[in-house]
Amino acid sequence: MSLRALRRAGAATIVAAGMLTGLAVGTGTAAAETVEVPMDRCWGVSPYILDQPYAPARLFSWQTEPGRTQLQMPDVSSLWFFAGGYQTDVKLDWHNVDTGDSGTLYDTATVAYPGGDVVTFDLNSGPGAVEFTVSAVNSIPLWSIPTTSCGGVVDVA
Repeated sequence: MSLRALRRAGAATIVAAGMLTGLAVGTGTAAAETVEVPMDRCWGVSPYILDQPYAPARLFSWQTEPGRTQLQMPDVSSLWFFAGGYQTDVKLDWHNVDTGDSGTLYDTATVAYPGGDVVTFDLNSGPGAVEFTVSAVNSIPLWSIPTTSCGGVVDVA
């Protein structure tokens, strides 16, 4: 059998195995839908000063279970990725307007090249419209610079 024929046979086996796995695994519930959650834009100077501004304007949300959602803020990056980027300490204050519950979540990530660390929050607010406010402090070993705050509303089912 030629090398080309072996490759085709191997590829066909992998595709068939993938289809069977998909059929077996696909019997559960569908994957959660990712929703873009707009917010007013936060502004902050990078601690490297000569860099892109820290300016996220949206979060992404997906339900993990009833009353609980994951929120991610992937839209920040630094031109100083070759130096390791900088640290961002992010705070998310939330208030469920339907139930009155509220809380604060924190996450730390490295801001470097796009596609690197992403700030993630596990929001266990219960179902309802949840107002949130995000603020951050961006740091390098020499100093830290706070950002303005921004916010929006996420609907949690």
